[in-house]
Amino acid sequence: MTRRVARRALAAGVAAVVLPLVASGVAAAAPALGEATATVEVDEQGAAQVELTYVVDGGDGPDDTTSLSFSALDFGGDAGPVDDLEVTSADGEQLETSVETADLKTTVTVTLAEPLAAGAETTLTLRYTAPDAGVVDGDRMTTEVPVLVFDLPAATTAPGVFAATVRLAPGYDYVEGFPANPERVSASDGRTEVSYELPAAPSLLRSVATTGDAPLLTLGGWVNLALFLTLLAGGAALALSFTRGRARAAEERDDAAPATEPAGRRH
Repeated sequence: MTRRVARRALAAGVAAVVLPLVASGVAAAAPALGEATATVEVDEQGAAQVELTYVVDGGDGPDDTTSLSFSALDFGGDAGPVDDLEVTSADGEQLETSVETADLKTTVTVTLAEPLAAGAETTLTLRYTAPDAGVVDGDRMTTEVPVLVFDLPAATTAPGVFAATVRLAPGYDYVEGFPANPERVSASDGRTEVSYELPAAPSLLRSVATTGDAPLLTLGGWVNLALFLTLLAGGAALALSFTRGRARAAEERDDAAPATEPAGRRH
């Protein structure tokens, strides 16, 4: 693993949950995320084309909403996390956007064509390129696609609030990724497709893919194996402790029991 890939993996592991946690900490207010879908297509050079569709509920706040904001994290690529951004409304009208980057966070503010009133609903489609999402190392490609996450919480947290399909680069097979448990991995038109159904939008979609043979144990496999062995050792220690405790209690009962005289020696 190259130093660059290792650095990106560490950054992704630490930061992947930052935006969802920040969003979930915002007080429930209008508007709120209804549902979101994402399609991602990765090319042989590691660039990712992203399309996100958000359905946003107006909620029950007293004021109309004139703009919505979305944020993405930079996971260490040479280019910015979002390029060639275009945001359109449900009827295809291109909307005005402003982009602000501070440290590793990029925030996109979208001005709505019409104010979003309480009880109403609007749909926005965000299209952009993540030009430096994938890193090729030998027969492997590690791809970390930043997701422009809606800055307010979801109206519900049921599975399926966020659905995504990631089409890996041609010729690559899926090894592992984040989120760790995809809904399914399938093949379509010579590409591997990784699909997710999640209760919230993650700040990135990460995949490790290979053109060679998949290893018997991946990073996720080693983690699961270590967890299994830890649980197994803990269970064995608990069982041993219980057995020793019962044996010790039995010895104490035997020591405390009064000695009995043979019947023939009584007077």
